[in-house]
Amino acid sequence: MMLDKVEAVRYFCIAAETLHFRETANRLAISPQVVTRMIAELERELGEPLFKRNTRNISLTDFGQAFLADAQQWLKATETLFQTDFKESMSGTVRITLPRLPNNDVILTELLTALSPYPDLHIDWRPDTALYNSITRQIDIGIRISLEMEPHFIAKKITHIKERIVASTALLNRLGQPRDLDDLQNRFPLCAEINPQTGKAWHWFNTAEQSFVAKKPYFMSSESYSNLAVILKGLAIGVLPDYYYLPHVQTGKLKILFPDLPIPEWKMFLYRPYQENTPLRVIHVFGLLEKILVKHYHTTG
Repeated sequence: MMLDKVEAVRYFCIAAETLHFRETANRLAISPQVVTRMIAELERELGEPLFKRNTRNISLTDFGQAFLADAQQWLKATETLFQTDFKESMSGTVRITLPRLPNNDVILTELLTALSPYPDLHIDWRPDTALYNSITRQIDIGIRISLEMEPHFIAKKITHIKERIVASTALLNRLGQPRDLDDLQNRFPLCAEINPQTGKAWHWFNTAEQSFVAKKPYFMSSESYSNLAVILKGLAIGVLPDYYYLPHVQTGKLKILFPDLPIPEWKMFLYRPYQENTPLRVIHVFGLLEKILVKHYHTTG
C-alpha cells in the first residue's frame, strides 16, 4: 500500500508533541494501532527510526529531532496548498443520529452556523431513541447515552449523567413520602421508559445488589422528556437524568427520593464507526460537534 505522506507526517508531528501514541490516537480520533502502523511505515520510507520506544513511553531519536523541524515546515506549506481541496471536500451529506436532549435546537443551530462556509455540505439530523445500525442506516456520527461504547466505534466521552428517582412536591404533599422501594412500588403511580427492542419497560436501575422496574406503570414513553412532563404535573414518580431534573430540583418543583441509592452513572458519547477512509467532511463535523457538546454538557469529575 502506498504511504500517504501528508497523513504520515501529520501523525508524526502530533506524536512528537505528545510522546505517546495513545494520546496521538485520541487527538486524531483513530485507533492507536493505526498510529503505530503509520509511524512504522514512515520510518521504513525514511530508512531511519524516528522514536526510541520502551514499555512506558517514547522519545525522539536524534534523526527524529532533526526531521521534526523540516516536517513541521513542510506540513504547514502543504496545508496551505490544500486549503482549496479542503473546501471542495466539504460537500455531501453527513448523517447524525442522537437521542432527544436539552438544547438540541441550540446544538443544531450552532453546528449549522459553524458549517455556513460550506453550503454544499448537508446535515441529515435524526433525533431518535432507537439504536441505528451504523452500516445499514449509513449513519456517519451518533450521540449515545450508555454505560460504555462498543470497541468498534471511535468514541469521545462528553460527560457523566446521574439518574435519580424524582417526584413533584405536589404529588408528595398529596400522597406522602414513600417509606422504601416496596412502598413506592405498591402505593404510588410510576412512569417508565420503553425499551424499543422489547416494547417493555426499562429497569429504573439494575445492579448486582438491587434492581427496580415499574411493574404496572401509570405512564410509559419512548424517551425521558415526556416522562418529565408527567412527573412535573404530579401524575407519577419516575427516574430522570440530571440534565432534566436538576433545574426543577433547584426551583423546588421536584424532589429527589432515596438519594443514597447506588444508581449507576451513564455516560454521553459522541461516536463514529471505524472506517479505513473516513470522508473529511465527517471528521470535520465530528470535531465541531464534540466542541459544541462539551460546551453545553461537560462537567468535571
